[in-house]
Amino acid sequence: MKAIAFCAHPDDEVIGIGGTLRKLADAGAVIRLVIFSDGAEGYTKLQEKETIVASRAKETQKVCDVLGIQESFNLHQVDWGLKVDNEAYHAVLHHIRQFQPDLIFTHSRADYHDHMAVHDVVTEGWYHAGIPCAMSEGSVWPMTPLYEFEVLQAMARPFTIVDITETYAAKVEAMTHYASQHELVGGVFQMMEGRALELGARIGVKYGEALTRSYYRPQAIADVTRLSER
Repeated sequence: MKAIAFCAHPDDEVIGIGGTLRKLADAGAVIRLVIFSDGAEGYTKLQEKETIVASRAKETQKVCDVLGIQESFNLHQVDWGLKVDNEAYHAVLHHIRQFQPDLIFTHSRADYHDHMAVHDVVTEGWYHAGIPCAMSEGSVWPMTPLYEFEVLQAMARPFTIVDITETYAAKVEAMTHYASQHELVGGVFQMMEGRALELGARIGVKYGEALTRSYYRPQAIADVTRLSER
């Protein structure tokens, strides 16, 4: 299995689906991480301004090692400047068609500005990767399941809750490596644990992560008996 995660910023992959990614890696999946922003605005002290991008890149590599992510890419876009445009659209098409994933993850649109923009461009790119357009980015790759995850804004009604009880420790360890963001994202460990406990309680396990499957592009059903499939 191949899985690709598109995130706005370095650390979104941990907060949103760190346990799920580690679980996929443990099952033998090949995982690619694509981050849109290099996190240039994520500094809390002025003296860190010139070094924050390099620091966050090093942090991301450590996180990938912890979560079992084999490939990571950064598009080096600007915080608070992420948007749905031709450049971003082609980047998403390129990674989907070149990597040919079985699963795709990205932000829920319920989150804030940069996350909303990434949700929108990934959703459009996912849709168009499966049809013969923008063929400069490679051959058509049939649409595969796209799942949205939460970061700062919790999902009201998740489609799926993944049991991450066995991989929650890896999620926490991964977040410790994003030390540059601990002060900026205050209470992140408390938030992660509280949310994971609440989601786990919904399905009778200790820790969980929320996902919602995208049906932006309708699923074709010719046999009506399949309507009962879950």
